[in-house]
Amino acid sequence: MTIKRLYILFFSLVSNLLFGQISFIQDNNIPIYRNNEILNNAWAGGMNFCQFSSIDLNLDGINDLFVFDKSGKNGTSNGNRIIPFLFDVESNNYKYSPEYISLFPELYDWCLMVDYNGDEKVDIFTSYESSIALYTNNSDDLLSFNFTKVLTSDAGFGQLNIYVSNSDIPAIIDVDGDTDVDILTFDPSGSHMYFHENKSIQMYGNSDSINLVRSDNCWGRFKEDFNTNSVTLGLNEDCNEEEEGRFAHSGSTVLALELDQNNNQGLELILGDITYDNMIMLHNGGSNENAIMINQDLNFPSYNNSINLTRFPGAYHLDLDNDNLKDLIISPNGVNVSENYKNVLFYKNTGNTSDDNMIEFEFIQNDFLVEEMIDVGTNACPLLYDLNNDNLLDLIISNKGYFDNGNYNSKLSIYKNIGTELNPVFEFISDDFANLSETLGSTSSIQSLHPTFGDTDNDGDTDMIIGDNNGELYHFINEGTSSSEWPEFNEYETMNIDIGSFATPQLVDLNRDGLLDLIIGERSGVDNGIYNGINYYQNTGSSNNPIYEDYTPEYLSGEFDNNGEEIIIKSLGGIHLADPTYLTAYTLPYIFEHNNMYYLAVGTESGLIYLYDNIESVFNNQYSLNLTTNYSMITNNLLNVNNCVHSKITIHDINNDGNPDLIRGNASGGIEMFIGENFNTYNEIIQENNNIKITPNPNNGNFKIVLPDNLNYSLRIYSMLGTLLMEKNIQNKSNINIENYNPGLYLIEINRKNISLLKSKIIVN
Repeated sequence: MTIKRLYILFFSLVSNLLFGQISFIQDNNIPIYRNNEILNNAWAGGMNFCQFSSIDLNLDGINDLFVFDKSGKNGTSNGNRIIPFLFDVESNNYKYSPEYISLFPELYDWCLMVDYNGDEKVDIFTSYESSIALYTNNSDDLLSFNFTKVLTSDAGFGQLNIYVSNSDIPAIIDVDGDTDVDILTFDPSGSHMYFHENKSIQMYGNSDSINLVRSDNCWGRFKEDFNTNSVTLGLNEDCNEEEEGRFAHSGSTVLALELDQNNNQGLELILGDITYDNMIMLHNGGSNENAIMINQDLNFPSYNNSINLTRFPGAYHLDLDNDNLKDLIISPNGVNVSENYKNVLFYKNTGNTSDDNMIEFEFIQNDFLVEEMIDVGTNACPLLYDLNNDNLLDLIISNKGYFDNGNYNSKLSIYKNIGTELNPVFEFISDDFANLSETLGSTSSIQSLHPTFGDTDNDGDTDMIIGDNNGELYHFINEGTSSSEWPEFNEYETMNIDIGSFATPQLVDLNRDGLLDLIIGERSGVDNGIYNGINYYQNTGSSNNPIYEDYTPEYLSGEFDNNGEEIIIKSLGGIHLADPTYLTAYTLPYIFEHNNMYYLAVGTESGLIYLYDNIESVFNNQYSLNLTTNYSMITNNLLNVNNCVHSKITIHDINNDGNPDLIRGNASGGIEMFIGENFNTYNEIIQENNNIKITPNPNNGNFKIVLPDNLNYSLRIYSMLGTLLMEKNIQNKSNINIENYNPGLYLIEINRKNISLLKSKIIVN
């Protein structure tokens, strides 16, 4: 039989098979208590570097809350998490509502919601290639948005895209008092402010469109200093000094708002700077039509608790408590250089005014919403393990760390399971288990502590191995007694294992010989022509004296270096998930057992969770570990909708219903619970979409994808190991060329708005 016929035969067998019927439902109902109080949004996933907008999510006429979190980094891209909250009138609180996530388009870098067309439904303004994309809210019975356009402005030489750096946040508001929405941005040098005036009223007599003209190149008559946290006031229309300048603090986040009760002097500005922790208020002494900043509050609000938030704070003006008074909320805008725990400041609008008739705000708290979540700073890493030996799975959460003066202080949090085998309930015990922040985490070069537990010396208690950002592993022997409720770890031994960086170990008897082995994820990369992936250290010692030897298999990658040498993949199962540009993956492998067989799930930097089988085979009740052939990828997106970066996972049947459940940690420092509904990896019809055609298939590397409309879709092509080979946006009829790929089977996935519409295999001859 020819190779081509083999491919066709295999395709005929698998084209009617999906990667199985696997489904998880996000669940927020498992109770978690801290200090005897239930955390209302425990499973909301944490918050890091956020922007806030009001929106009516369920169309009941009551404003809810939309939070957009830059979260963390995937390569050079932000995490871009969508975090929706419904407002509960009875409790006067917000409730995390992930069911609305999929109703939003893909958003990038920043997102503000403003009603631009006067229909009382807020629309989306978000970053797009250093400009602004507009999505119009066309909700009827269900929340819905349509892409409208990328915003342009005419500065006298034609319409050009409005420039907004992806680290800046513009102001989108009616600036000149004519009822249509205008835009304020910093100029490309970041020194002064452009006024993009909406001419909708002048052109059409109504405010239901956006047609922008840059009518002022120095709005407010100020500019910021390039070298200091200051601005110069009293400039002319060309932003030149007419008299001796005056100084105030400045920045690249800008909030324009009405604070003058009589509204006779135009908009004030609240500014934040990329290298400073405070914000300043610039007072407008001009008018709606001609803004002139004449005064400043250098440490706003100086009449109350001044804003002091590391680093690069941004301000948002919205009615948080639905009392018809717009409050202030402050959150950092500097990704991975900012406060990541006490990081959401709530200033309530008191309804009072100052002597000069300005609305005043009162500081309430620095952990708005965060106080009701599990949030451990950055890169939460959950683990389910019966740590106190009571036959109930406890919850352990490690992290990259809490941001502290430029460093990350890494700790372990413990939540005891005080429920039952069918109904888990967790209670907070400690946010610094075993005092690891001092034992290991106090060293600035050590962070991202990642624990795994097991009886490594066969003495009947639980020991611990911890990996860190340097790729080192530390072995802690339990020094507790039989009367100790929790293991006691005081001293450690540095193991003779170094996997490069960001070691994520798991103790598991992978070869089923009765000894605990180690599998270890890592940052990944290329070393001496070898792609690193998932490491396997087999225990070749004894039950009370473990010896870990590197048994990681090697495979040919099919890729070649500049010298023509084929690159080797050194990884369990031949798994190589590194980003093709940055060659990083930050993998967290997790072996779990279902129906007496091992599966491997892998969390990654991109947030996608991969699932593999073919880890082992069984014959006559004898298991054999697979160290010779590639593992089979069941899916590259276990949860189907991805809304995070740096996914960290633990998988167990937490409610004893026979299906594995999953807890996912993320870059925002929080965790999310997903209850397994089905876990059948075989005999399921492949996900089909009859409106999407791939033709021809098989092909020679040239084929066409025909879509049902002219909307934007995303295409991803993977190897059968799960390596991402191509990612691009496609529309209508798209010609795809992969002639340079080796002959074989490839996986195609087509998504829209983060929802997978089609997964299919193609054959390249």
